[in-house]
Amino acid sequence: MKDITDKRIQVEGHTDNVRIYSSIKTKYPRTGSCPWRAPRRSWRYLQEEGGLEPKLLSATGYSEYQPVAANDTDENKAKNRRIEIVLLPLLK
Repeated sequence: MKDITDKRIQVEGHTDNVRIYSSIKTKYPRTGSCPWRAPRRSWRYLQEEGGLEPKLLSATGYSEYQPVAANDTDENKAKNRRIEIVLLPLLK
């Protein structure tokens, strides 16, 4: 990926719709707070380990609002907890 210089790289975080009811609730009061964690870690990894230019990277959290499956089973909820790496046009 470090050869990519003509695209922006957006790391997107997604969650299921389950509310947080544990000790981490004080740190992340809503499920919507969590989708930022994985993209930020991935963003940092792509920059530090992948050698990508920081100006080409962005991180976005979509929370539960772009599911790929219904949140009706544990298996489907697991599908919705994901990150996606999206290549976008580089705007000048």
